[in-house]
Amino acid sequence: MSVGAATPPTLYFLDVLDKCLMAIIAVVMFAMMTVTFVDVTGRYVFNAPIPGGFEIIQFLLPMAMFGALPVITRAEEHIVISILEGVLNSGGAWIQRFFVLIGCCVVNAGITYLMWLQGVELTEADQVSGFLEWSFAPPAYIISGLSAITVVIIFLMLILHVFWPSSQTAGGKKDGI
Repeated sequence: MSVGAATPPTLYFLDVLDKCLMAIIAVVMFAMMTVTFVDVTGRYVFNAPIPGGFEIIQFLLPMAMFGALPVITRAEEHIVISILEGVLNSGGAWIQRFFVLIGCCVVNAGITYLMWLQGVELTEADQVSGFLEWSFAPPAYIISGLSAITVVIIFLMLILHVFWPSSQTAGGKKDGI
């Protein structure tokens, strides 16, 4: 891509998605921090904790974790143990990356499917939290959707890896999307 070239629509969409997810994650993290601070202060200073504060944190935590998953996956900022990095030649490294991407795609597709099924079961059973009586189904559906986005990102990375291996240096990313 030349310096003055326009960003392809797919990459622009992914950039916008990254920014939106990071904004949502920031709000969720700030909410968790605020609830924790107010709950602890209320509990130990005023002897009046937030009713259901623990449940609020329980609902926010998976949103923060799975909201960050597509962003971290695209940026390839996962924790990596590079035991074989110096041992494999370029062909071996290509094969390793190919199978890692396929494995990640399969695992995340499984998470997507199972969390969707969990959401259906929670909806049918009308499962709610103990104190606030919030339904457990919406977080399961949200986790499923965010995992599905991650599957699409990994699949795009796999396509780039297989058909355009020269793109492995784009923007400092292995398969820069």
